[in-house]
Amino acid sequence: MQPLQFNISRVGNKALVVVAVALLLMLAAHPAFAAQTAGGGLPFDSWMTKIRSSVTGPYAYGVAIIGLVGAGATLIFGGDMNGFLRTLIFIVLVLAFVVAAQNTLSAVTGQGAEITAAHDMATRSADWITTQVSALQDAVSRVAKGE
Repeated sequence: MQPLQFNISRVGNKALVVVAVALLLMLAAHPAFAAQTAGGGLPFDSWMTKIRSSVTGPYAYGVAIIGLVGAGATLIFGGDMNGFLRTLIFIVLVLAFVVAAQNTLSAVTGQGAEITAAHDMATRSADWITTQVSALQDAVSRVAKGE
């Protein structure tokens, strides 16, 4: 019985090298983060802040709860509805859930739905990737030297 042999053609070998180099370049590139400024200089900042405060305020929370109850009751007890009406009710249900989610999260956890934690996680991930890439580069250099 003959041992198993892998026959990789020259084209397949070149493709493998190209993929390996592309992967190494993607892993070795230091992630670029957006500018870490406080903002405030954009022309639409003031009205976006007003919209955010309107959507996350107590009035919006009350309307969202009423919308959730109303849309849920309509779907349960509404009987036979056409597709357009059902789609509108689902849109109201989803919008009410999204508006109510921020206030519900802040009531349960003490803080709302924030994106700042994602930045910290991305920083930790970038640091981990950087250490893995440096370890991979060290291993490749040792293999190239024949150690």
